[in-house]
Amino acid sequence: MKTKTKLTLGITFLFMLIIAMGAASIYYIRILARDTADIIKDNQLSIDYMEAIQNDIDSIQQNIFREWPGADNRIILSDKFLNKYISDFKKNLQAESEDITEDGEKEAVDSLTFYFNRYNSAIQLLHFNTIGNKEILLADYTGIKVQIHRIYQVNQKAIWRKNKLANQSASSAISYISIIGTILLLLAFVFIINFPGYIANPIKNLSDKIRAIADGDFSQRLEMEQRSDEFGLVANSFNYLARKLQEFKESNIAEITTQKTRVESIVNSLDEAIILMDENNKVIAVNPLATELLGMRTDEILGQKAEIIAGKNDLFRAISDSAPTSGRNEKEPFRITLDNQENYFQKYIHPIYQYDEWKQQTNPAGYLIVLKNITEFKKLDIAKTNFMATLSHELKTPLSSINLSLKLISDARIGKLDTEQAQLIDNIRHESNRLLRYVNELLDLSQIETGNIKLNISKISPAIVVSNALEAMKPILEQKHNHVETSISADLPLVNADLEKTVWVMTNLLTNASRYSPEGSSIFVSAKRENHVIRFIVKDEGPGIDPRYHDKIFERFVQIYNTENKGGTGLGLAIAKDFIDAQGGKIWVESAPGEGSSFIFELPVS
Repeated sequence: MKTKTKLTLGITFLFMLIIAMGAASIYYIRILARDTADIIKDNQLSIDYMEAIQNDIDSIQQNIFREWPGADNRIILSDKFLNKYISDFKKNLQAESEDITEDGEKEAVDSLTFYFNRYNSAIQLLHFNTIGNKEILLADYTGIKVQIHRIYQVNQKAIWRKNKLANQSASSAISYISIIGTILLLLAFVFIINFPGYIANPIKNLSDKIRAIADGDFSQRLEMEQRSDEFGLVANSFNYLARKLQEFKESNIAEITTQKTRVESIVNSLDEAIILMDENNKVIAVNPLATELLGMRTDEILGQKAEIIAGKNDLFRAISDSAPTSGRNEKEPFRITLDNQENYFQKYIHPIYQYDEWKQQTNPAGYLIVLKNITEFKKLDIAKTNFMATLSHELKTPLSSINLSLKLISDARIGKLDTEQAQLIDNIRHESNRLLRYVNELLDLSQIETGNIKLNISKISPAIVVSNALEAMKPILEQKHNHVETSISADLPLVNADLEKTVWVMTNLLTNASRYSPEGSSIFVSAKRENHVIRFIVKDEGPGIDPRYHDKIFERFVQIYNTENKGGTGLGLAIAKDFIDAQGGKIWVESAPGEGSSFIFELPVS
């Protein structure tokens, strides 16, 4: 049977339950309506007739006795009066005689007819004669009243009896409807509970099996092949597909194993330590170099949680503490002793993701930790640093001699120089000082790279830093006619800093401000307190710096040239940043093209 047919039958079944409930309700309501109609038809009408007859006979009797003959023995009765009430009496009596439904009611109606006929004959005699018998009229009137009451009582008792039966029928109807309704409700409830599952469970089962197949379990089968509906067809197709996939998997397992072996061979031959983690932070692959660095066996690492290994191995804890931070490498390399030799490794972390087509979303699938051996590069870097330090130191001595010789040549006691000679001497002195500044920067850089920054921290006044720097820069500022405006907040607290290196930083910022500012422009220098730090600001009126270069200018050998100013080593700001960072401060720039630049650094209050 097709699924569509099953759905149609299920809906039809519910519809039939509703019709059955409605039919039962209509049946018992009709029974109640019939009983109520019988009471009205059989008995209430008889009571209404008797009330009308009683009103008619009372009206006739009252008028007769009001006109009863006096001294002249005469009774005057109106024909119109007699015709009206006697006609009404006869009409109601005829209707009652046609509506006899109860035992004893016919005898009472016959007696009422007898007494009325005799009473009516007596009235006719009174109407045409003057002689009347009052006792006979009263006796017939009393007989009529007795029979009216008798008929009334018979029907009243019948109404009470039938009303009791109607109440019993109503109670029975309520009970039957409640029972039928409960049974139908239970049937509907059972149907609603089971029928959706009958349709949906095969679909859910199919969905679960498909998901298992997608996860690589090709042994899944659907047990619905014997069904003749659409699910049976789907089950046949699904089972056929699963069998084919399983055959394909079994036929390719050898090839997959070969490929896995090749990949493992490639990974094991790399000179980089590799550790592969899954999404549950468990090690699923590691190469021999990684086990050698960790000093652990492969079976002690594979399948273990990262936190368990980290508890036993300090190196593993150090290289996995930032995982799974995406794609970042540590700035400082790891120094690891291997075979009694120092080796340097740079750590890289590469997150791994997989796309879940079922949920249509990308989920983390683990991460790869790579330790790249940079020992040779580190050795070259150290050699470069030592070479630069040696070269700078060796260059400093002859430069000092050159400066001394220039000073002696410029002395008037040796001989007066003409204008051209004096200009040449000034040019040589300027270039010599510039070369000496470069040499000093290289020496400072070598000191920083070797980690030998020696700080003489003391409590110094921010005003002293500014004044010393301005004093050192006075010749250069006067040469370019730069006007310096200072703003030093009163009562600034002392700062914990190295006076020499802090003055060097301020001097370097002033040098750059003068170099990149137009001749005759102003330079603004300020110092103020911001919470627990003193903020130094050097602002110029230069061309400004594009925001995308704000971080780069503090890197080594980086220069941002404009069309007018070029030169320098690109080390000044890098050395300034290292000096400020070493003192627990920070330095940055705020600038935009065409708006000048503000170089700012902060030092902690003592």
